[in-house]
Amino acid sequence: MSVIVIGHMTVAPANVEQLWVERKADFEAVARAAQAAGAIHHRWGFGADGVVIVDEWPDIDTFQRFFESETRIAGLMEAGGVQGPPEFEFLEARSGPDEF
Repeated sequence: MSVIVIGHMTVAPANVEQLWVERKADFEAVARAAQAAGAIHHRWGFGADGVVIVDEWPDIDTFQRFFESETRIAGLMEAGGVQGPPEFEFLEARSGPDEF
């Protein structure tokens, strides 16, 4: 059964949007590497005080190995001004009758 990974980052959302423009190729390379490592889904959510990523991975270990080994992620977080390490929440993915 897969896991939902929710990563909370304290960063100005405008910084992330600017990085999407300035370092688009890096984001695309990370996405390709994540998919090759087993990532199923990846989304962004912007709030007033930060940014959230919502991923789906086959399991926690696969996500953690990828996150710890993909060096471009740390560089992107630093360039964007992320304050401190992200906080991750792991949830067991379940499908319900109302899923779409």
